[in-house]
Amino acid sequence: MKVVKYFLQNKVFTHLLLVLVLFGGVFAYTKMGKLEDAPFTIKQALVVTSYPGASPMEVQKQVTDVLAESIQSLDDLYYLKTENREGLSKITVYVKKEIRADKMQQLWDKLRRKVSDVQAKLPKGAGPSLVKDDFGDVLGVFYGLSGEGYSYRELEDHAKNIKNNILKVKDVGKVEIFGAQTPTIDVLVSPAAMTQRGITANDIAAAFDKQNRVVDGGAIETEENRIRIDVTGSFSTIEEIENLTVVSKNGESYRLKDVAQVSESYLKPARSIMRINGADALGIAVATTPNGNVVNMSKGVKECMDSFSSKLPDGLSISCIYDQGYESEVANDGFIINLIVSVLTVVALLLFFIGLKNGLLVGSGLVFSIFATLIYMQATGIALQRMSLAAIIIAMGMLVDNAIVVTDLTLVNMQRGMRKRVAILRAVSTTALPLLAATAIAILTFMPVYLSPHVSGELLSSLFIVIAVSLSFSWIFAMMQTPFYMEQYVARPRREDLKAELNQGKLYDWFRGTLDRVIRRKYAVVTSLVVLLALSVYGFRFIPKVFMPQLNKQYFTLDMWMPEGTRIERTDKEVDEVVRYLQELDQVEMVSSYVGQTPPRYYLANSSFGPQPNYANCLIKTSTPEKARELQKVLYESLPHKFPELFVRANRFELNFIPEALIEARFCGNDPKVLDSLTNVALTIMRNNPKVTNARNEWGNMTMIARPEFDPIRAGLLGISKSNLVEATKSVNDGLPVGIYRDEEKKVPVLLKTNQDKQMGSTQLADFAIWNGKGSAPLSQATKSIRMEWEYPLVKTYNRELTMAAMCDVKPDYTMKEVHAEIRAAIENIKLPQGYSFFWDSQYKDQNEAMAALTKYFPLAFLLLVIILVALFRNIKQPLIILLILPLSIIGIVFGMLLTGFDFGFFCIAGWLGLLGMIIKNVIVLIDEVNIQHREGESLRKAVIESTVSRARPVIMAAGTTILGMVPLLFDVVFNGMATTIVFGLTFATLLTLFVTPALIAIFYKLK
Repeated sequence: MKVVKYFLQNKVFTHLLLVLVLFGGVFAYTKMGKLEDAPFTIKQALVVTSYPGASPMEVQKQVTDVLAESIQSLDDLYYLKTENREGLSKITVYVKKEIRADKMQQLWDKLRRKVSDVQAKLPKGAGPSLVKDDFGDVLGVFYGLSGEGYSYRELEDHAKNIKNNILKVKDVGKVEIFGAQTPTIDVLVSPAAMTQRGITANDIAAAFDKQNRVVDGGAIETEENRIRIDVTGSFSTIEEIENLTVVSKNGESYRLKDVAQVSESYLKPARSIMRINGADALGIAVATTPNGNVVNMSKGVKECMDSFSSKLPDGLSISCIYDQGYESEVANDGFIINLIVSVLTVVALLLFFIGLKNGLLVGSGLVFSIFATLIYMQATGIALQRMSLAAIIIAMGMLVDNAIVVTDLTLVNMQRGMRKRVAILRAVSTTALPLLAATAIAILTFMPVYLSPHVSGELLSSLFIVIAVSLSFSWIFAMMQTPFYMEQYVARPRREDLKAELNQGKLYDWFRGTLDRVIRRKYAVVTSLVVLLALSVYGFRFIPKVFMPQLNKQYFTLDMWMPEGTRIERTDKEVDEVVRYLQELDQVEMVSSYVGQTPPRYYLANSSFGPQPNYANCLIKTSTPEKARELQKVLYESLPHKFPELFVRANRFELNFIPEALIEARFCGNDPKVLDSLTNVALTIMRNNPKVTNARNEWGNMTMIARPEFDPIRAGLLGISKSNLVEATKSVNDGLPVGIYRDEEKKVPVLLKTNQDKQMGSTQLADFAIWNGKGSAPLSQATKSIRMEWEYPLVKTYNRELTMAAMCDVKPDYTMKEVHAEIRAAIENIKLPQGYSFFWDSQYKDQNEAMAALTKYFPLAFLLLVIILVALFRNIKQPLIILLILPLSIIGIVFGMLLTGFDFGFFCIAGWLGLLGMIIKNVIVLIDEVNIQHREGESLRKAVIESTVSRARPVIMAAGTTILGMVPLLFDVVFNGMATTIVFGLTFATLLTLFVTPALIAIFYKLK
C-alpha cells in the first residue's frame, strides 16, 4: 500500500514515468528486429564424405559405419540417419530436443573432433569428411540471375560481382551463389591414337604436374635487396594446354593437340541445375546477421539489386525469388492491423460497459502494458514476428482484467459512500493479492509450452515470454497507473447520486432468481454438464486434426522425383516440360526450378533433398494465396496424367518441416531382402486404402549396373592392369582427372575423356578398347565376364542398422491422423523375423514427441497452480471447485471447432492451456468476493448470490474483451484454431463462472 500511496502523492514523478513508458515503447517499436516467423534451432548437422567408385553398400559398410560408430559416443546424441549413394555418404546427426540454441556450437565442435578422430580409419580414397553445422542457416533473401545465351562462367562472374557488393549492405551476414557449374578442361583422346604413339593417361598426368606445379623459384641477392624469382610457364590459356609436351614410354615427345582435342566444358554429371522461367540461372541467397533487422537488410539488398539491374548487359536479368524481409513486413503489418483492431474493440466494449471516461482509463492501462512489453522485447532481443505479435493479441483481454477489477471495485466503493482515495486504496488492498495470484496462474498455464524441449516449444517460446511479461506489467499498472488515473480523472459521485443498494433492477433481479434456482437444483445442473462433457469428448473425434497449421502464402513448392538411375539431364528435360506447362496457367507469375538438389534454405521450415540426379524442386509464385491453393488442387489432378514418369508432391509452406512423406512405416534389420519383403507387405496395406496416395518404397527402385569381372591372368598376358581398365572406363563419360588448370582463384580440373563417335551403351562396353601405352584390347578380353546386375542406388541406416520405410501421403480433404488410424493396426500386425524391429516415423513420431514434450512439465505447472490456490484460499474445497470447472471448458471448445470446421492441432492445445488460466482468473475473483462478503457477516448462501451478481459485470467485461480481442485471429490461417479455442471456450467458461461456480460451492458447502 505504501507504494500505491507514493505514486498517488508524487504526481510529477508518476506522470514522468508513464510518459517515459509511452515514448520508450514507440522508440522500441522503431528499433526492434522484425521477422516473418519465430526463429528456432534446427538441431541437426550433416557429415558428408565422398568415396569415389564405391557402391552404396560399400559406402555404408566402409565409410558410414566407421564414422557413425565414433559419432554414437557423442553426448546428447538422439539418433543417426544415413543415406548412402554411389561414392557419397551423408550422415544426419540429430541431437536431443532438450539442447538449447546457446549450447549447439559447443556440441558441433565435439562432433567435429569425433569425425576427425576416425579419418585415418577410412579406406584410401575416402574423405575427408565435411561437417556442416550451418545446415539450418536461413538465407531468406533469394534472388536469381538469369540470361539466355550466356555461359555459366559469364553468369558466375556477374553473380560474384553482385555478391561482393551485397556483402557491404548493413546486416548482411552471408551470401551464397547457388547453381554454379564446376568448369573443366576436357581432353578428348582417341585410344587408337594414344596406343599408336605409346602414350598413357599417366604420361599426360605427369606432363601436367611438371609444368603446372607451383614451385618456389628461390631468389637472388644484391648488396641491399633480395629479389624473388617467379618463373612463369603455368597454364593461362587453352592454347598453352594444347601445346603441352607429352613424353611417351619410348621417349618420344608430342604436343597434346597431336593426340587430343582440348576444350572448355563443365563437370558432368552436374550437381545441380537452376532455371527461372526456363532460362539458365544462378541463385544469390542472402542471410541476415543474428541480431540484424531483416526488413531493413532486404531493402538494402533490393536497392543494390536495382542498381545492378540497370547496368547489366542485354539479355541478363535479376529476379526476386523470395524476400523474407518483404514477407516479414507484410506479416507484421497484417498483425499490427489486427492489434489495432483488437485494441479498439476492447476499448469500445469498455466504453459500453463503464462509460467514456472509465473506459478510456482502463483502456490506457492496456496501452501502457503493451508499450512496456515492447520495451522489454527490444531490450532482450525478441523480434516482432508472428508468435510475439500473436501473444500480444492473445493477452489483450487479460491485460485489462486487472484494471477492470480495480476500477469496478473503486466505483462500487465510492457508490457506497467512501471518499475517493479511501475507495481506491481499499480496492487495491482488497484485490492486489488475488489478482497477483490469478496473474501468476495465467502465466503458469502457458509454462509447459515454454519449457517443452521439442522444436515446437522453441517456436512458441516468444509467445510465452511476451504473454508472461505483458500480464506482469498489466498487474503492475493496475496497482499503480489505474489508481493514479482514477484519483486524477474520475470524480466522486455526488451525495444525491449515491445509491442505497447496488446492483438493482429487473435484469439483476432475474439474475438473482436464476442463481437461486441453480443452487436449489445444483445436482441437476452439474449432472447435465457432465453429460454435455461426455458428448463433447465423443464429438471430438469428428474434428479434423492437423498438428501444425499451414501458412497463407502466394508461394508453394513442387517436389519431383524421376525413377532412380535417371540421368540429371533427363530429369532436367522433364522438369523443363513441367515449367512450360506451368507458365501457360493464368495463376502463375513466376516459376524457378532446381534440378539435382533443393536450393538454399530461404525459409526456415524448408526440407532439404539431394544431391541426387533424379530429384527436382520448383518454387511457384502466384498473385494471391487463394490462387496458390486453387492451383495446387489443379496440379494435384493434372500433373500425374500429363507427366506419368514423374512422382510429384505439392507442398504449402508450414511452420514445421515438411517430411519426405506424411506417413512412414519404418523397418530395421540386417538383410535388405527381408526389409524389402516387409516393406512391400506394408505398401500393399497402404495401397488398399482409398485415402492413400503416393505409396512407395523409401529406397526407390533398383537400378542396373555393369559389373566387369577383371581377369588378372588374361589381362596380364595383354599387359593390362586393373588400373588401366578402371582409367579407361572412367574416361568414357565422367572423365579421368589428369591435372589442374589454375584459372585465377579457381582450380579447374583437367579431365581425360574418350572421344566416342556415338553414345556408349551397355552392349558396346564389351568392345571398348583398353590401352596400356603399348597396345590395346577390348574390355571383354581382359575380363572373365561382364554381368548386368541390379542394385539399390540408395541404402539407408538408422542408428547404424539398415532401415527401409513404406511411405505414403494422404489425398486432399483427409488428414494424416485419420489415414494412419485406419492402416495402423494392419501394419503393426505384420510378423517380424527375429532381430527385426518396426516403428512409425515422420509426422506420427514427431507429433508424439511434441506432445510428450508439452506434457512433460504440465505436472510441475499444475503443482505450482495448486500450491498458489491453496495458499490464497487457505483451504482445499475452493481450489478443488476451481479445478473441477476446468475440464468443462472442453464443451465450448468442441462446439466451436465443429461449428467453424477448423483443424485442431498444437496451437489449439496451447490456446486451451491459456484458456485455463483465464478461467481460473475469473473464478478466483468471484470466490474471493464470496469470502469477503461472508467474513463481513452475510450468510454463505446470500454471499454466493450477491458476490456472483456484483462480480458479473467485471467477469463479463474481462471475458468480452478477451473474446472480441481474439476475433481478428479467427481469420488468420495459423491462429484460427487457437482463436476458436479461446473464443468459444471462454464464452462457455464465462457461463461456467457465473452459474456452475455457485452450484459447486452449494454442493461442497451443502447449501440448500
